[in-house]
Amino acid sequence: MPNDAGIGAFRPVMPKRGLPRLMRRLVGVDEGILDWVPEERPRYTRLGFIVLNTGLLAGVSMHMAITTVTNAAWWLLVPADLMWALIIITVDSWLISSTHGTERAARLGVYVPRLVVSVLLGLVIAEPLVLGVFHQSIDNEISEYRKSEVDGYESALKRCNPPSGTPLPDPSCDGLRITIAQSPQSIQGELDQAIKNRDTLKQRTDAADAQLEQLEQLARDECAGRAGPGLTGVVGEGGECRRNRDKADQFRQDSQIDQLHRQLATAETEVAGLTTKLSDAEASAERQVNDGITTKVKEKRENLVARGLLDEFDALGRLSSNSFVIATAHLLLALLLIVLDCLPVLTKLMSSRTAYDEQLRSQLEVDKRLHERQLRANERRDSVDLEIQERRLDQKLRTNIEVIRGEDRSAKERRRIELDSQIDRLAAALERER
Repeated sequence: MPNDAGIGAFRPVMPKRGLPRLMRRLVGVDEGILDWVPEERPRYTRLGFIVLNTGLLAGVSMHMAITTVTNAAWWLLVPADLMWALIIITVDSWLISSTHGTERAARLGVYVPRLVVSVLLGLVIAEPLVLGVFHQSIDNEISEYRKSEVDGYESALKRCNPPSGTPLPDPSCDGLRITIAQSPQSIQGELDQAIKNRDTLKQRTDAADAQLEQLEQLARDECAGRAGPGLTGVVGEGGECRRNRDKADQFRQDSQIDQLHRQLATAETEVAGLTTKLSDAEASAERQVNDGITTKVKEKRENLVARGLLDEFDALGRLSSNSFVIATAHLLLALLLIVLDCLPVLTKLMSSRTAYDEQLRSQLEVDKRLHERQLRANERRDSVDLEIQERRLDQKLRTNIEVIRGEDRSAKERRRIELDSQIDRLAAALERER
């Protein structure tokens, strides 16, 4: 019947050409069978549109995902978007077409694996779309999180690298320490040792000075004629006065007081020099530490400029964990998108067995029976040919065997004749010799 024939007219009814027929072809419908049940055409046309819509949704999802990781112009991403949409349409088309004509008893075993595949595809397609919906909140969360990460990194660097240049021996500072050209710690050790040597030398010098002062005071009191313990009280440079002066001079010479003072002055100069050197080293170390911290913080900040899908997933996870409202919205939106992605399989699963399925099932059974009969016919034909070929080979074998036997008898006769001839010739030769 023509394609404008009314429903209920004599069948088959030819389909109209155009987009509806293309949509039915998308889900693997056999138009030759559908011609006998034209009432099913709207159902499968809409099912084809559902598959197409799922593919377009996948293309949009892929566009959002690629836009997140690249700065290319949008029109350069269209081929990749279309390729992903074509892949999803192809998979959904197979999922739908593979269920046509299935028995009701086998629906669960047929649809569950396909539904699992659809859910997995839905998860892949849904997440980029969810990221697109929450993009503003995700952008703010990434910015705030990276700012706090940089601040925490800078605080850790300052804690592990004090301005003195002496790093903390904390295991948590591993990988955070800044190397400087000259550590003030070594100079501090030299200064501490120089101060210790100076103090020891000063104690010796002070003790020697004190004892020398006592001896010189005793000599002055003796020469001045003062009275007291160990003094004669006689004025003038007498023997006792000279003896006390000689004793003081001898002590100065024996104790090397002048050399001790020179050593003490040298020690004081060394301490002063090391103090200045330590101050300069600490100032230099502080500058190097500050410069190092600034450089590392700058590198950290530059490393956190780029962003990808994993960063957005992580940010969305933090937002969901911190807010029940966002978590609920995320879950509901993701489930909605997953259901939309699974809609082709769900639609076929929720639909009752159609007349097209019955027709297709009958056609498949007929095809199976015809194929089996064709196989049996081919088997019988090939068996006859092989049997005839075997009999021809047997006949050829028998003929060849007879030929071989005849040739063998002829050869034996020729050998017997030749042997008789040789015997006759030998007998004749013996007769002649006699």
